[in-house]
Amino acid sequence: MLLSIDRLLQLVSEGKSLEKIAELADCEVSDVTSLINEARELLSRHEKALSKRKIIIKKKKENKSSTQNYDDSYIREILNGAELSAIPVNTPIVLYIAGESESDPAHAGIGIVIFDQQNRQIGKVSDYVGMRTKLAAEYVALIRAIKLALYFQASEVKIRTDSELIIRQYSGKTKDINIDFRKFIDEINSLKTKIPNFKLEQITRSQNDKAEFLARKGSEKSK
Repeated sequence: MLLSIDRLLQLVSEGKSLEKIAELADCEVSDVTSLINEARELLSRHEKALSKRKIIIKKKKENKSSTQNYDDSYIREILNGAELSAIPVNTPIVLYIAGESESDPAHAGIGIVIFDQQNRQIGKVSDYVGMRTKLAAEYVALIRAIKLALYFQASEVKIRTDSELIIRQYSGKTKDINIDFRKFIDEINSLKTKIPNFKLEQITRSQNDKAEFLARKGSEKSK
């Protein structure tokens, strides 16, 4: 495998997906994720000097109970369908999310658009998530967005959705909730406790057109 860490960082900053990087390096995706883990360890030793280039970082001062270890399957799960620029750690990020399914259920996709604190787009996700209802796809997008925020150790997270039903269910305004959606909400509540500042906001569909487009694109990947 002819792929150095510097080359890996360059390809990621260019927005290449894991699959594309593996193709260019003539290796398996698991090899790429292993190198990403190695890059995390190296970058974490030089946090101050390289903070602008970091993609995946572990805080230097953490006790064992708070340290998060990511295996290859977890990395592949949260980065599948992602195209990312260099994302600095310990900074605020905003994520726009959407889920798409033509019927209930049908082939579903999710879309996520990531912005930094200067409102610059620094990443996007378009992924196929199987046979799901539209609302389930919206929840999957929300959970993926939170996992991405945790992965990049964001200091403040705002997630924006045009799904009024998710906002109502999440805030407790809707009491009669399907058991499967209740499981989604429980997972969201568990994940968000690991983020210092978390906020879920409702926006209009017109404000969420990029994420909606990526979700539709993701739902079509099954074809």
